[in-house]
Amino acid sequence: MSKYNSESWFKLDNSAVIYPMSITVTTQSLFRLTAEMKDYIDDECLLDALTKILPRFPAFRVVMRSGIFRHFFDYNYLPPVVRPDNGILFQKINFFSNNHYLFRVSYYKNKINIDYFHGLCDGYGAMEFLKALVYQYVIERGIEPPPANGAVKIAGEPVPEEELEDGFTKYYRPVDLFGGVIGEMAGKNAFALRGNRFRRAGYGLIQGTVPTEKLKEAAKRYNCTITAFLVASLLLSITEVHGNDTQKYNLVAMIPVNLRRFFPSPTLKNFTSFVKAFINPKAVPPTLQAYCDEVQRQLTDNLNAGSLQDKISLSSFMVSKWYMKLMPLFLKTFFVKLGKLLSSNTKQTLIVSNLGEINMPKGFEKYLNGFLFCLNVSRKVPKNVGIVSYNGKTVISFTRQLVSTRMEKQFFTRLIKEGVKVSVISNFREGHGV
Repeated sequence: MSKYNSESWFKLDNSAVIYPMSITVTTQSLFRLTAEMKDYIDDECLLDALTKILPRFPAFRVVMRSGIFRHFFDYNYLPPVVRPDNGILFQKINFFSNNHYLFRVSYYKNKINIDYFHGLCDGYGAMEFLKALVYQYVIERGIEPPPANGAVKIAGEPVPEEELEDGFTKYYRPVDLFGGVIGEMAGKNAFALRGNRFRRAGYGLIQGTVPTEKLKEAAKRYNCTITAFLVASLLLSITEVHGNDTQKYNLVAMIPVNLRRFFPSPTLKNFTSFVKAFINPKAVPPTLQAYCDEVQRQLTDNLNAGSLQDKISLSSFMVSKWYMKLMPLFLKTFFVKLGKLLSSNTKQTLIVSNLGEINMPKGFEKYLNGFLFCLNVSRKVPKNVGIVSYNGKTVISFTRQLVSTRMEKQFFTRLIKEGVKVSVISNFREGHGV
């Protein structure tokens, strides 16, 4: 049981403190999860479901406030909001009109969308929240779903205290951050994707659905994991599309890692780090086997508790050092934004995030087609890729600021050549004026 009452305030977890300081006039650190149902959405049932599950997720029923030294979360007394989706992908959340919630629930036809401010949670916590919402929504429709059996969190059940813990604080160990750790994690400049950009609000979205089993078979042929296979295929597609332009810098994919796999914690707050997979186009032959070998080697070397421990310590830097704790919030925000302004180059080519296989109660596929996962983009990193699997299907989603779709076409064509059937849909952002 939790020691927190329903009106507790929370610290932001140690990795989340950076996100509020990074908000600008045009961008927020958002990501989107979508549940695609079998039938069109009933908005009243959706709001009822959201209202009923919120007490089960106290760390989500919060408003963000600014203190003297850091941001913090306070209990949100206002009711949650549900609205039709306006079609503008990753439009900033208007916290005031959203009753100050740090997630935005919307719907379109048979889809339930939740846009999350990353300071609230990571992909794991976000998916647990969406799963609970979808399960409760089915109940609100007057349908008795199959028993949860631990696959989803249920409205009204006790809230374990551990779900509210800060995993970074729990597993923090002192480390000499200036002994090469910061420089090693920051890395060198990376190849940047460039091209004409959309001028109006909203981003392009292209989603490819593939059979998960066929994807596993393709990865097995190249002696690597699905994530390594997809990352290698993406980086090779960039090499093939951009040719000689890729020779100056490494191609760098940043891959979020769920730290719960290595440091046991049921926390629903942020508990994710990154590993890098990079290709030097001058040194690695432009073949899928060579790229798979290199990416898999790097992931094997870096996905261990020892390497990830340093990343935990770095994520805790702002709240672990006494001089950082005492620095006023406005100064911390100034230095964070100044650092971004002074850095003209990017350290990553794109982000590739794979949430893996999502578990729902057996038989729930009668009501649910699947899940979608979309990552936001930025000026320096204008294309990112989100991946999620459910019920034998894997959906690969490209979010982009760039008008060109050459890389996506090259990537999906390669999958088809590898025997992976692909069904592609798009929001055709490029076809409605830029």
